Amino acid sequence: MHSMMQTSQSSQFSVLKKQLASQRDELRARLGQRHKSVFVEREPDDEMAAACENISKDMPIRTLEREQWTLDEIELALTSMKSGEHGSCGTCGAKIPDARLRALPWARFCVRCAYWGSLQAFLISF
Repeated sequence: MHSMMQTSQSSQFSVLKKQLASQRDELRARLGQRHKSVFVEREPDDEMAAACENISKDMPIRTLEREQWTLDEIELALTSMKSGEHGSCGTCGAKIPDARLRALPWARFCVRCAYWGSLQAFLISF
């Protein structure tokens, strides 16, 4: 019975690993393209043009940051799969539910620990 559960988990991780690798490759390509478009320096004609340019650069930079964070999480997930640690919560050690891993393949925390971690981060920000 135990080996059957391991086989099932192994095949699930195989699917997740392929999905993560595909997302990683897509993000790498997209990040490369976005870096080229964001970091073009121009001389603004006046203060209003400079303000508009700053606002228009802010959104792509935030997108770059979010995509870089996702890429880092994917890399961590692929590493944890190799070491056999993927699927266990990094805080409490509980098994991360399969539904959560299907929805968020790079999840490192169970729902409860992720909630408490985000709540702590929110409270610290004040």
